[in-house]
Amino acid sequence: MDNNDQEKSVMLSVLAGIGIGVLVGAVAGLLLAPKPGSETRENISQTLSDLGNKITDLSQQVATRVKSAVESGKQAVQEKIEKATGDEGEASA
Repeated sequence: MDNNDQEKSVMLSVLAGIGIGVLVGAVAGLLLAPKPGSETRENISQTLSDLGNKITDLSQQVATRVKSAVESGKQAVQEKIEKATGDEGEASA
């Protein structure tokens, strides 16, 4: 379980880093290259759209990893149950 917790922690750190990086980049871009209001609004809209797409992609990747981890966990539990029931059968024989 420690490995799963570590993977979750790493994934959350990556997501947080990407989010912070996008926000810092957007603010720096607005401050360093001022443009007319309509152009700035369009840039903000595009940046937010890109961020939404990145979040969607990352959440799909996280969901895939979680599904894989759940399936591995189910399989491990099933194997332990089978082993335990097999050991009980041998002990009673």
